[in-house]
Amino acid sequence: MDEERVRALLRDQFPQWADLALTEWHEQGTDHTLFRLGDRMVVRIPIRPFNNAPLDKQQVGREARWVPFLAPHLPLELPEQHGLGLPTNDYPWHWSIVSWIPGERATRDNIGPMMAAVELAEFVKALHRIDASDGPKAGSATWGRGTSLRAGAQLIRDAIDRASVSYDTTRLRAAWEEAVAVDEWDRPAVWFHGDLAGNLIVCDGHLVGVVDSPWGIGDPACDVTPGWSMFTGAARQRFFDELGADEATKQRARGWALGPASFGLTYYANAPSMLQNHSRRVGCHPGLDSSSTASTSPNVSYQLRSSRRSDGSCT
Repeated sequence: MDEERVRALLRDQFPQWADLALTEWHEQGTDHTLFRLGDRMVVRIPIRPFNNAPLDKQQVGREARWVPFLAPHLPLELPEQHGLGLPTNDYPWHWSIVSWIPGERATRDNIGPMMAAVELAEFVKALHRIDASDGPKAGSATWGRGTSLRAGAQLIRDAIDRASVSYDTTRLRAAWEEAVAVDEWDRPAVWFHGDLAGNLIVCDGHLVGVVDSPWGIGDPACDVTPGWSMFTGAARQRFFDELGADEATKQRARGWALGPASFGLTYYANAPSMLQNHSRRVGCHPGLDSSSTASTSPNVSYQLRSSRRSDGSCT
């Protein structure tokens, strides 16, 4: 999609906003291309097909249904949906217009780790406390997050095999098998976001928002993953302690850090550097670096077999 086509969608379906400034956002994710719309909104255009899935199985539909229910209970802002775009002959899927949360994507470089560990733990605990009795179950709509790691274990083994052409994945493979082997979640399903580490917004050093989730109920281990992929040392331990996460949940969370990163080592080979770097860093250090205080497992690292290189205000 480009600005001209998005502008045409706006003129056809949301003419009240069609003349606002429209600029493609510089960060591209796995699932959406983003366009800033004026100062306070963003157009989210899915870039992957949904194979005729009903709207309640698409992320845009689940956000429309569940964000208004979840947001009042949470300490961090969620994007409010202002418009649900319909498929057209030019663009075949649903799309959305949501509120823009001022800030920038949270990284290890722009957060205070101890403070962020506490702020994020408060969000996760609040989310897990929300009544889940009528929530949508985890499954294909949540890309497997919230379900058992074992269901997709062979897909990750195959991904590690593909990555082994370019990387030494010996320890990565061993860590994955360790995560798959731990006890599974046997308590009532709870709400989860599923992909927090890459979808947190920070402003003036504080976490202020959470974006981009199909939302679901199931095993909460996927929301414990930032303990491995964002935090190290004392901050990691603080995050786990604030959550009260048991050892099995921490290890399943480790698997949810390792699995997508293992897949991403080859899937993102030609993708924007942000996605490449995330897969390489997490595949190498999903919280298993030498500063870990929460794992008794050996460090997991990989080495490139061939030489590869890749190269903020609150507005």
